[in-house]
Amino acid sequence: MSAVSRVRIGAAFLALIVCSGTIAYVIIEDVTWFDSFYMVVVTITTVGFAEVIDLSSVGRAVTILLMIVGVGAAVYTFGAALEMALENLGGRGTARMSRQIDNLTEHYIVCGFGKVGAATWEHIHRRTENVVVIETDPTLAEAARSAGALVIEGDATHNDVLESAGIKRAHSLIACVRDDSDNLVIVLSAKSIQPDLLVISRATEPESIGKLRLAGADRIVSPQTVGARRIAAMALDPNLARFVDLVVEGDLVELRIEQLAVPEGSPLAGATLRTSRIRELSGATILAIEADQEGIALNPNPDRSFAPGDLLVAIGTREHIDALIRMLAVPSSDDR
Repeated sequence: MSAVSRVRIGAAFLALIVCSGTIAYVIIEDVTWFDSFYMVVVTITTVGFAEVIDLSSVGRAVTILLMIVGVGAAVYTFGAALEMALENLGGRGTARMSRQIDNLTEHYIVCGFGKVGAATWEHIHRRTENVVVIETDPTLAEAARSAGALVIEGDATHNDVLESAGIKRAHSLIACVRDDSDNLVIVLSAKSIQPDLLVISRATEPESIGKLRLAGADRIVSPQTVGARRIAAMALDPNLARFVDLVVEGDLVELRIEQLAVPEGSPLAGATLRTSRIRELSGATILAIEADQEGIALNPNPDRSFAPGDLLVAIGTREHIDALIRMLAVPSSDDR
């Protein structure tokens, strides 16, 4: 039963008690209607004012009954009214949050706010506030709201819930609920709504990885596998593991890996890795070059020349990558 219904029932019962008590005092004690009504109100509200009626034994019995029944009805009605007021405040908060989500573009959607989902949201939220959490568990949804997240309380396997999270305007979606079968459905639903969306999924069981890949997940992460690799790295190469912890967990450096194409007419077309001075001029480092005929060349030869259509895999900070993009850009007619 809703709070509104309980308020209506409580108010009706309270009104019935007041009317019955007023009539009883008038009949039993032979007093005016106003004095009788005043006596009922004083009794139910327990304010403790002096009696205005010289009560008989029957009148005292009516008063005792009013104290028991009337006070209970008043408390019940007040509690239901308070709950209704809190629900209305929550509804206004939900509506305000929905408007905020409707205004987001290029945002991130995190499905699930368990241990993995909460940690994922926290890391993304450090960089941008454009993150939406979808959580079906009311307790976890409240925890996400308390942490400052934009929350949609619903089942992420349903298309309407994904659409309410703005999936058509999103940058990427992360499916990290506990059950792999739910992650599978989330990936299928997301790709059916927005095929070009970057979808990253958690895989708890190794056999789920292939299924998630077939469903369309662009990236699949197994927390157990990643954790095992980190533990092994700490044992085999402690210094490297310490560096990774410093960079990734300490957020001291934001490195990006980008795949950039060499366009037709680019100033770098025909130049070599050595003569282009990419590392010196942009700060970015070329990790690999992919060409249609030659495949992928890791740690490419410095004298290997660039051709239009080559894909350069570069690593660097945002500023380094942006500088490399400017180096690759075809000069406009004003620049020639």
